[in-house]
Amino acid sequence: MKALTVLSFGAGQDSTYLLYRIILDEDFRCRFVKGHFIVVMSDTGDEHIHTYQHVNYIRNLCANQGIEFYFITSDQGYHPNTWPDLISQLKKNRSIMSMMLPRSCTDNIKIKPFYNFLNVYIARQFYGINLPNHTRNKTWIKQFGEDFGKIRVILGIAAGEEKRIKKSKKELQNLQLDLFRKRKTKRILWMEQAIEKIFPMIPEGIDRSKAQHYINSTPWNLPAPSNCKRCPFLSKQEILWLYRFFPQDWYEWVDIEQAKINKCADKARNLGVKGEKLLPEILKEAIEEFGHWSDAQLQDYKMSHGHCVKSAY
Repeated sequence: MKALTVLSFGAGQDSTYLLYRIILDEDFRCRFVKGHFIVVMSDTGDEHIHTYQHVNYIRNLCANQGIEFYFITSDQGYHPNTWPDLISQLKKNRSIMSMMLPRSCTDNIKIKPFYNFLNVYIARQFYGINLPNHTRNKTWIKQFGEDFGKIRVILGIAAGEEKRIKKSKKELQNLQLDLFRKRKTKRILWMEQAIEKIFPMIPEGIDRSKAQHYINSTPWNLPAPSNCKRCPFLSKQEILWLYRFFPQDWYEWVDIEQAKINKCADKARNLGVKGEKLLPEILKEAIEEFGHWSDAQLQDYKMSHGHCVKSAY
């Protein structure tokens, strides 16, 4: 009986913890990994330098451990044509990712490339079909599910971050009983039928602090938390960090925001990355509140803050 387990790797501390634990802890590996095991990461095109360095480190570690590691970059053809990477998409459409607007970046540059790759990988490795990279259906993911059972996808969500896997408020509303009519809900049938999402850190109570402690007990590197350089959810301290250490990236972000503002100048409500206040104003506030921080303090803060991170480094 064939089986496939895929670690969705983000090059941050949660997914690194999971990979190290899978390699070092036989009991953990037996509980969560079934059959063939691969590690897959999709490039957003806006990762930090330290993230790309960690990707290379993990690539070498996996090679030494006999583990297949795949880093999906936009030139390989798995990313949507309209979303080759975050920054080029924003510039092309004069759009932004904003705290106040729907988030489409994760779906387009992380999730879609991941499953596009997985479909092609399965066709080639399990069925001998030389499927082109630009294939967008999920035929072979569904076929694998029918033939061998659901594909296990391991996701690095820490204990305390359960809200990241709960249903949205709108989805919860759709689940409420309606005695007079059926509510329409968006369902991804191929995913329901062929994918089993696994969250090993949650039942074991592994939060970010415990993950860091475990990583530091191994002979391998502790990475910084991962997030896009120009993520709208950056804190003021992280914005100051970007401005101080990577001013070129900061000013490019400011220009992207301003292009969107200019494009939508005729709109009644024209929001920026953080809402009504534009990035230069947010930076001014960050400097007023945290400008006295030393480079070392900013670096230490950056090391302890990524998406949904609350623990201290």
